[in-house]
Amino acid sequence: ALQDPASERLNVKAYLEYHYFFCKQPLRLLPLARVCDGEADCLHGEDEASCPQHVPEGPQAGARVSRDRSILQVLNRNTGAWSCVCYDHFNLALAKAACEQMGYSRWGAAVAAPLTFPPCIWDLPFPPSSRKCLSGSVVSLVCSSCGESARTPRVLGGRPAAIEWWPWQVSLQYRTEHICGGSVIEPGWILTAAHCFKNNPVIPNWRVKAGSDLLSGSVTLAVEKVFLAEVTPPSPKDNDIALVKLQSPLQVSGETIKPICLPYFDEELVPGTSLWVTGWGYTKEHGKLSETLQQAEVKLVDTTSCNLAAYHGEVTEKMLCAGVPQGGVDTCQGDSGGPLMYLGRHWQVVGIVSWGQGCGTPSTPGVYTSVRAYLNWIYAVRRVSAQSQHPGSDVCGSWHVARGGHGLLGGSAGRGTEVVGHGGVLGHEGCRGCWEPNQHLKDVTI
Repeated sequence: ALQDPASERLNVKAYLEYHYFFCKQPLRLLPLARVCDGEADCLHGEDEASCPQHVPEGPQAGARVSRDRSILQVLNRNTGAWSCVCYDHFNLALAKAACEQMGYSRWGAAVAAPLTFPPCIWDLPFPPSSRKCLSGSVVSLVCSSCGESARTPRVLGGRPAAIEWWPWQVSLQYRTEHICGGSVIEPGWILTAAHCFKNNPVIPNWRVKAGSDLLSGSVTLAVEKVFLAEVTPPSPKDNDIALVKLQSPLQVSGETIKPICLPYFDEELVPGTSLWVTGWGYTKEHGKLSETLQQAEVKLVDTTSCNLAAYHGEVTEKMLCAGVPQGGVDTCQGDSGGPLMYLGRHWQVVGIVSWGQGCGTPSTPGVYTSVRAYLNWIYAVRRVSAQSQHPGSDVCGSWHVARGGHGLLGGSAGRGTEVVGHGGVLGHEGCRGCWEPNQHLKDVTI
């Protein structure tokens, strides 16, 4: 039977768009290998205009939270010392400023936790008037409601999974074709692997599909920008991390679309820790993509053993290894960019599916980008992106502060948020003492 001419034209158009970039001036078809290569071939440079951006790490973020009850620490740039923040005079404007340092565009709850002063508090480089913390409490800060799943479960070798169990899992698609997985870390931000964009650099061709455990169907969202890490000194396989900024944020509602938490800066996992991976990748080597989301449990493998077993020193301190000794459970092609997850108080994305040898080969763990190693880069990208959208914005805007009652730890941004003080005793490591926020937070951290 003869093919319909209109259908034939569509097929030709799809083929050309898949393999070439269309320059309007001069009128020409440009091979994709010459797009986003740093040299403009089109007259107006449009072949270099919509490309992933390489971003260096930048300066250290001025705020961070510890795994010990999310206690806020701020950086004194003059001394390089980190300090806890005294609850006295702390308010939601300062909470907002601290969250902005970590690149959060929405804010949860600022909750005070009690502290017994350690001896090192007197070492703080502030005048005596700033050393008194009358409340005896420090600030515990939660900038984002994240890591909540509809169920706590008790890819290759995996089992079908419901999106309600992993509501942060997304599919990154290039011209409707699934290329990689990714994780929602904020409604407008997706965390994934940099290598996903190596052969598919044209950003307008990318879409993100969320809210479904099925690979086909469902609504997709357009991508605005892609940021790739340029953290030095890199080894050949380092820096396999990317942030995708959506043109419009995901609607976080119900149980099918929710963000996952980033790891704490001091979240150190021991070998043998149970971790989870999810994805639509091949369910066997040389197979095909799974139509339904798959899940599998793996164990963390220490870097030394991982290198000795299979990788001959290629695994660096910015990577994680995970798998099972007997093989058969692993990530595979199509899972790249997806999350390696740990369940603490909330689900955290501790790794990004990156590389490995084979799929599920015995004694050959999968290798993942360590998210903790790139926290400062993630903070910097989101912070700079927010500042470019709102230049000159007041970092301490007008906020209503409610006192008393119980803090809404992990509560929604700006609604019913409280700053709460408590009495009692808390021993906390990692801080040199408490900062009394009579000074503006910017005076200490910027």
